[in-house]
Amino acid sequence: MNDDAQLSITQLNDSLQRKAVEDFAKFYQRLFDANNLEIMSDFEVVNFMTDINEHLNLGHYMTKDQRLADSINFSYADYLALIDNLDQKYFESGNPALSWNDWYDRHFTAIANS
Repeated sequence: MNDDAQLSITQLNDSLQRKAVEDFAKFYQRLFDANNLEIMSDFEVVNFMTDINEHLNLGHYMTKDQRLADSINFSYADYLALIDNLDQKYFESGNPALSWNDWYDRHFTAIANS
């Protein structure tokens, strides 16, 4: 993680928070569709994930883009809280210290080596 990135998502302004949630939701939906959310469940986030996942399941008839937009709009607060409970920091620009793919790889490697 880059040492210059010190902010939590909740310390970003509203527009940067929205962009961060949108970027994360794309990553999250890919993992959800692949049934591959185990790494996130190692954090204290199960209640947020349950709410997000329930709504994603309800939107299974939508296109991928519709489902993503609907999930962000309906579960925005859950996404925000979920991200806030993961060990991801942000730059003042709103960019994460690690891409979400790199974040995932780092945690996967740590678990594999433990």
